[in-house]
Amino acid sequence: MAHFQVRIDTPRRADEAWDRVLDLRLHDRLIPFTRITSGKVPAAELGSGSAFVARTGLGPLGFDDPMVVEGLVRPSGGSAGRARIRKHGTVIRGSIELRVTPQPVGSRVEWDQEIAVWGVPRALGWLTAKASRAAYGMALRRLLAHD
Repeated sequence: MAHFQVRIDTPRRADEAWDRVLDLRLHDRLIPFTRITSGKVPAAELGSGSAFVARTGLGPLGFDDPMVVEGLVRPSGGSAGRARIRKHGTVIRGSIELRVTPQPVGSRVEWDQEIAVWGVPRALGWLTAKASRAAYGMALRRLLAHD
């Protein structure tokens, strides 16, 4: 498994940042080459046990990335929100830890992910982490910037 982290400070309130990052309808519209094929719901409808599938690809070439929410606590007042999501596909496996923490101005979004990609040897995990950090960083910034 490779590990990477994306940390973004945003002027958005914690609850607003949370809703954008976990709104699967936005993922479907804003993340290139990815469509939610099952479980496309807003953040408010996600909870422990929620399952969804993201299809990544171009035309007929691609793969399904099934995920399940294992734990979820929305940010509230001055408390951070936390979500744990497990990826259990044949191409991508691993887990995501999402934290959205209120700050004096806005909030901090932290995305920690363990990722294994089928066919990529463990020795190249650094490359998987580097490419994933760039891709997820871009996607999170797009989600947080969208109005």
